[in-house]
Amino acid sequence: MGVGKAEKRGMNLVPASFKRELFAVGLVLALGLVACLAAAGGSSADPAHAAERPASSGTVIPNGSYGVNRPARGEYVSFTVRNRRVRNLELQIQITCQASDSPTSEQRFFTAGAEAPEGRLVPNNGKLILNWQERGNGRLGRVHVELKFGVRDIANVGVIVPEEILPSDGPEDAHESCDGVGALRFHRGFELPPMAPLP
Repeated sequence: MGVGKAEKRGMNLVPASFKRELFAVGLVLALGLVACLAAAGGSSADPAHAAERPASSGTVIPNGSYGVNRPARGEYVSFTVRNRRVRNLELQIQITCQASDSPTSEQRFFTAGAEAPEGRLVPNNGKLILNWQERGNGRLGRVHVELKFGVRDIANVGVIVPEEILPSDGPEDAHESCDGVGALRFHRGFELPPMAPLP
């Protein structure tokens, strides 16, 4: 008899309420939505309004001359900025050259700037990437420059000089390939001093 009463009482139990759980889930979703909107800065998804955003929301880059000179290594970078546009870029870095008929490599210089892109706009993130091809110190090289403006203003430079085979070259002629990289920390107010030409 006692067992029958316990079974009857168990059948009359009221199911648990899920109101608290639903409220908690709704609260978490609402807080997540608010956090996402805050992280997006309240930006509009309308592309017409995107163009109206001020350019000053990115890295501030004052007009002026920028650069660095490392006389001990013979390396330098120099350029000017006006309205976030980079002009008159000049550079020189060390490169390592290897001739096909020599077991040893030699240090040389690569000077560039005459063919550098002019008037490129520095993006809001403060990082401008330039790529071009130029003949420097008699070698035809591919030049890569990354100018990073921010807490530390740095010019990352890379040069690759592939073997240049001319139609007049014979099978026994030696060819040279070179490459070099450099990271030069530049500053505003720099003027490149006059330099003697390299030998």
